[in-house]
Amino acid sequence: MYITEKNLLKYALYANAIYVCFLFLFRPDGITIQKITISSFLLLSVLAMYVLCFRGWNSLSQIPKTAKRVFVFLILWSAIVVLRSFSLKLQDWVTNFGNVYMALAWFTPLLIVIGQKLENWKIIIKAIFFMFYLMMIAILFYPFQSLSTTEWTWLLRPLNFIILIGLYRYKLLDKITIFITLIIYVFIGTELEQRIEFMFLGVVMIMILIDTIKHIKIKKVILKYILFGFLFLLLLVFTYGYENISLIVYKAIEFQDSRTFLFNELLTDLTKGEQIFGRGSLGTYYSDFFRLTREYYERMGNTGWRGDSATRITIEVGYLQMILKGGFLLFGLTAFLMFNAAYLALFKSKNRFVKRLGLFILILSILSLVSFRPAFTPTFIILWIAIGTVLNKKNRGMNNKEIEKLINFK
Repeated sequence: MYITEKNLLKYALYANAIYVCFLFLFRPDGITIQKITISSFLLLSVLAMYVLCFRGWNSLSQIPKTAKRVFVFLILWSAIVVLRSFSLKLQDWVTNFGNVYMALAWFTPLLIVIGQKLENWKIIIKAIFFMFYLMMIAILFYPFQSLSTTEWTWLLRPLNFIILIGLYRYKLLDKITIFITLIIYVFIGTELEQRIEFMFLGVVMIMILIDTIKHIKIKKVILKYILFGFLFLLLLVFTYGYENISLIVYKAIEFQDSRTFLFNELLTDLTKGEQIFGRGSLGTYYSDFFRLTREYYERMGNTGWRGDSATRITIEVGYLQMILKGGFLLFGLTAFLMFNAAYLALFKSKNRFVKRLGLFILILSILSLVSFRPAFTPTFIILWIAIGTVLNKKNRGMNNKEIEKLINFK
């Protein structure tokens, strides 16, 4: 039986959503029947996505040559990053390919291929609402579950994308679903004390406000200041130092800094060569902060915050995670595609939809400096599909009427 590309994409997105939902509800650990069953949804999602990318590879002809070369180089380097962690140990294989932060995260850019077809966004939007329905059901389990893992927000974060591309696109029932999901999102974000969720939502609202400015020249100037200003800030962070930038900002605005030690520890732990090439998809780094935290926890009789292991396989900051696994090489290639796509969408596009995709890409590019580790999860699946749509010259060249015929969600 032949499965159409539309159905294959639908199955892939739904399977990923079910995997994430089961992951935080049941929190499987070790190599068990429960773990294997839940992981099978992730495997289905990955295989279906890769088949779609293989089938649609020739559609990349509409992408600028430079961006296409960088994309191919990124995929090749990602493969090397994963191969560098090759092992004959079963547990290493389970960790590398069963953890959304490991090998799978670095192949997510392949989804640029899926973004070439605008019609795919209809399926993606339906899948996002499926995620919302899952969360409405999952929240009913709250009294019986420990609401302590950030995975609870993974199916809710696409709400920011839904709001960003315009609420006018949805019928009344969908708007009610969005409103209920927003309440759940705020509730879970508060319970988990995840400031990044409110930061994400806040930046989305600010970008929407900027995009509603009627004077086009003023709007473009503001967006250029944000885009190029952040690029300059990023350059300063990795040259002048995050800690020094943080101290300057603190003098103007008092805030709680929880990221300086991460920058200091990682870049100190890596050799010069490792800073360029990373340590592979299973690479780790040593955290003196978490060593001290664990020792204090044990001295206090195992009470309070336990913290993390001193040997860490992931790091909370998106750009640092890239550097840990694939060095500044992986970081540079990824950042180029993200910022290039944001620029093309915001300043070289003729339609509102692609421009809003550009805002979404820009927002995640900015927030990756403080959080958002790359992962094979809904947020990053949407991100790379959005980058694929934006890079396509034909998609950017359509006017609003032409594009709305293809992506009408009602």
